[in-house]
Amino acid sequence: MKKQEIIFDGHQSVNGFEKMLEELNLPNSDKVYWELLKGKPLPPGRFSELMDVPIDKAHQIIQQYGEVNKEGEIVGYLGLSLNKTAHQLNFDNKTLYAWCALDSILLPRYLMHGWEIISIDPITDIPVQLSISDNLLEWARPVPLFISWVEKADSCDIKSSFCRNSFFFGSEDAANKWLEKNPLGKISKVEDFFSNSIGFKCC
Repeated sequence: MKKQEIIFDGHQSVNGFEKMLEELNLPNSDKVYWELLKGKPLPPGRFSELMDVPIDKAHQIIQQYGEVNKEGEIVGYLGLSLNKTAHQLNFDNKTLYAWCALDSILLPRYLMHGWEIISIDPITDIPVQLSISDNLLEWARPVPLFISWVEKADSCDIKSSFCRNSFFFGSEDAANKWLEKNPLGKISKVEDFFSNSIGFKCC
């Protein structure tokens, strides 16, 4: 598949997730996400059906943007995974995972969905928590929370080029320590990514 450079424009990236999928020619991705949210692996044939593409095209998309288990079933796709990561997503008595911190706050807005996030600060190894519903940041612990990200990602290797650079931090000090070793990264307050943060509080 064609290699593309994905540009993340800071806080606007929350609104630009759908646009990114369109630029990557993946317009039916929401159907795949909703299927994965059921918490079960997805057969390639079903993935092909949901994406409305031939099976050979489906395999190309899976190879570039997905994760598969030993049986060849899809267990992860562009930011959402059944495999354990540092970013746990809890909702409706289910547990899934995000590839990175930014995925965990982008996807609820795109899907008009909500979940509680438990993530590990990579500097302190201390868990941080927050709850998101659509574009509403309901609460966070601690306050403020910080998030790292980078401006550009390689569409052929989003995990390495972007996801390894996106984490939550429980303090500005921890975020700055990460930034010292990752000078191309950016640091923002999590609340700045939301137009609605009425419920933003420590609980």
